[in-house]
Amino acid sequence: MAGKRGAAVPRPTKGTEYEIFFGNAAAQRGWTDLKAAAKNALADAYDYLTAHPAEYDPDRCYRLRGDLSTVLVDGVALPQWQYKVTDGARLWYAVEEPNPKGKRQGRVYVTKAATGHPNETDSKKNFR
Repeated sequence: MAGKRGAAVPRPTKGTEYEIFFGNAAAQRGWTDLKAAAKNALADAYDYLTAHPAEYDPDRCYRLRGDLSTVLVDGVALPQWQYKVTDGARLWYAVEEPNPKGKRQGRVYVTKAATGHPNETDSKKNFR
């Protein structure tokens, strides 16, 4: 198996870690923008999401409320969380817990990545 010289090596995940996927093309574009604007903070977010994405942290990570509390991923309603990358930048993601019987790792689906504060969370209805 020959690889391309100079190709990036993807970070492997441990069996206990969650795999991260993009939920849509807009999230992938937003991730690219965040990577350019806050690379170190995004790397910290990646580590958090692979280790314990559904762990509440009052300063950084929490479930969204109201209409934003769940999101459909492949026809399944999953809880949606928000991670504060920087003071303004946010990641929204859905968490699919691991299946120990099927031996499948948990999955995180990035549904939104924004370099600025999302307007959808400005109302008291949806904001924590």
